[in-house]
Amino acid sequence: MKYLDFLTKKIRLLCPVCLFTLLFVADAAAQGAGKSIYDQIKAFNLSGGKAVTSITLKRDRVEMTFNGTFYFTSATEGKVTGAVFVGQGTFKSEVPSNKFEKDNVKRLLGAETVESDFKTAVLRFTDDTFEQIGKNRQDAAAADAAAQKIALESDARILKETGANIASRLAISIINRENPGFFFATFDGGRRDRFSYVLDHQNRIPTYFFDINGGEKGLIFAYRSSIFNNETWLAFYGLDDYQKGFVTYSDMNDLVDITHYRMELDLRAPKSRLGLRTKVSMQSRTGGVSAIPFTIGDGLGEYNDQRLKKQMRLKAVRAGAENLDFVQEDWESGLTVFLPKNAAAKENLELEFELEGDFIQQPELFADESHYPRSNTSWYPHHGYLDRATYEMSFRHSKNLKIASVGTRQSEEISPEDKDLMITKYKMDYPVSFVTFALARFIRKTDVIKWDSGEKPTPLEYSSVTSIAIKEDFIMAELNNSVRYFHALFGKYPYENYGAAFHPFGFGQGFPSMVMIPGTDRATKYTYAFIAHETAHQWWGNIVAWRSYRDQWLSEGFAEYSGILYTSLRKDYKASINLIDELRDSLQRPPETRTGIGKGKLSDVGPIILGHRLNTTKTYGAYNTLIYNKGALVLRMLHFLYTDPQTGNGDAFFAMMKDFVERHRNGVASTEDFIAVANAHFVKTPLAQKYGLKDLNWFFRQWVYETDLPSYTLDYSFQDQPDGSCMVTGTVTQENAQEHWAMILPVNFSLDDNRVARTTVVAVGPKSTFNMKLSRRPQKVELDPQKWVLSEKTTEKPAK
Repeated sequence: MKYLDFLTKKIRLLCPVCLFTLLFVADAAAQGAGKSIYDQIKAFNLSGGKAVTSITLKRDRVEMTFNGTFYFTSATEGKVTGAVFVGQGTFKSEVPSNKFEKDNVKRLLGAETVESDFKTAVLRFTDDTFEQIGKNRQDAAAADAAAQKIALESDARILKETGANIASRLAISIINRENPGFFFATFDGGRRDRFSYVLDHQNRIPTYFFDINGGEKGLIFAYRSSIFNNETWLAFYGLDDYQKGFVTYSDMNDLVDITHYRMELDLRAPKSRLGLRTKVSMQSRTGGVSAIPFTIGDGLGEYNDQRLKKQMRLKAVRAGAENLDFVQEDWESGLTVFLPKNAAAKENLELEFELEGDFIQQPELFADESHYPRSNTSWYPHHGYLDRATYEMSFRHSKNLKIASVGTRQSEEISPEDKDLMITKYKMDYPVSFVTFALARFIRKTDVIKWDSGEKPTPLEYSSVTSIAIKEDFIMAELNNSVRYFHALFGKYPYENYGAAFHPFGFGQGFPSMVMIPGTDRATKYTYAFIAHETAHQWWGNIVAWRSYRDQWLSEGFAEYSGILYTSLRKDYKASINLIDELRDSLQRPPETRTGIGKGKLSDVGPIILGHRLNTTKTYGAYNTLIYNKGALVLRMLHFLYTDPQTGNGDAFFAMMKDFVERHRNGVASTEDFIAVANAHFVKTPLAQKYGLKDLNWFFRQWVYETDLPSYTLDYSFQDQPDGSCMVTGTVTQENAQEHWAMILPVNFSLDDNRVARTTVVAVGPKSTFNMKLSRRPQKVELDPQKWVLSEKTTEKPAK
């Protein structure tokens, strides 16, 4: 189930192909003419002008009014694709009725709606915009010079600031006969300064350049020079999506499914050049495809002109022996390939790309011997978000250096053409979303993983360096211990080997079969949790990937809690509780802003279903705190709900998690997919049977889709009974939570013979009462002593 307005109502997610929003019509005139169409659109030559008075243009929930003059482009393939407006105008967009979007607009703009005046506007479109605003225009030899200057500068500015090539996006829309068409506009000269609006029914701009891929079609955003990035004011589904009550995920609009990469990497001069030749096997997902966009270098930013100077540049692309036309502009985070004819539905395609760029970086302390991609995930062309493929990789490099990469090393031999070069080959037979590599003066430490369940042992390898002292044996042991632990908890580790490579950048990344980690070799709770977190990504992120940015807590939050579980086992329970305390405390800290400390608490910024959108210039730190920390604590609460309060047995939780992995192995899963598995298992648990609960929808609605951080107080009194037993009566007060908020809370009663009686009470709304009988008067009463349930504060108050 997927939620559109998760704070107001539940809605269904339907993903059949019949809902695919592209309508392709073969057109012989357009076949083979893709680059020509692009060039015409890119030129943005204005001609005819038209004076307008109080004309209104509506695009979804956005309403624009214009008083002034429009200058239009001539038609391309029968479509006018652009206009420049000069005059006076207004822009207004109502905010969808969900709390986060309203709060976000108010936080960023200090307003209830997105509203501004403007003096100029640049409109780019393939929909019926021209039919609405350009009727009876007067053709002229040339447009106003000032308007033409605005036109030429606009696309270039958007390209630099976002990585998006608007002209290419328009060409794709025309060539592939998208219906509905595409709309983009930039406004300037008003009180909001310059900002932009995109309405992309095929979700390409939101997904490729903003990582907003939950089906949102509309974005309103502005570039912020202080952060060298864009800030999204508002993201929304189409009005018809809200009316229908369901929406398709953005990946339903992918044009092709990439299945295999065969790569040859030239690393002979890693300080200045990465050469890449790759054959990409794919299948078209629908008929009529003849313009295919790919992303590359989207991990590079504008700062220090990285995307301009370090990008992988496409030199040629071929289908068999035929050279194909393509487009890749300066500053672009992608490229577009034009096929000579329309591809049929499910047609197998193979394109060979030849690229090169200064895409390898050398950390300052290891400049002569360590080389890493500037972005571990975007050094080769992708289509689609987390699309899975298999890989064959051949690396050509100095014989003095070694390669560490994803998959299994097939061979490592001196080049027959040059005795100073080595050719190293890797292969990944499992479909995975990303691969990466490192080239360094590695020393390889090896071992084997002997699975407790008796499976065939798996090779283990750590690629270390000699420039600094690293306790390789410690890291090897933790990699070995943690992968075996999670193999037992979450299901079979699938890859043919496991290992790690030294990564001198102060952070880790968990790729399939290999993690990139710094030299973390100190026996502390933080090291245990860190290595285990990255290892857990073999399950959370690789074996099962998140469906959209809204579901990324299924990766980071799950990995974070996995690290805490491992720390409890590897060090002690107290160490894991210390980590939990730190996670809980982080939720109560104020957000940071661009100018200082903000107001409120990070827990109030938004629900974890909002993913990276939680981070803005007014809420720095919200993403890590909520997706990692709160995500881990939510999963821990779920662990409690599956645990038998009498025995402390939590096997049902791990059975559920293992089932979730198996159902979605080598695929993607949404939050709603996880809820479905959790519900199916929960009904059999002791707590579900005790309280007559049929599902966990109430739990996920509160903790995943809402933001409350309640406090709990347990007031209690004793009444000794003639038979020596004791009646306990009490009230649970729940504060800082909505009326509907409900939670099961653990209570421990310490008896006089060092025994502990464990039970649970329920908090529903502001106050709930309970009565229970104990065999004797307890010496101590504790509400949630193990901190299972997330709260701002939990206290006990005996009656006086």
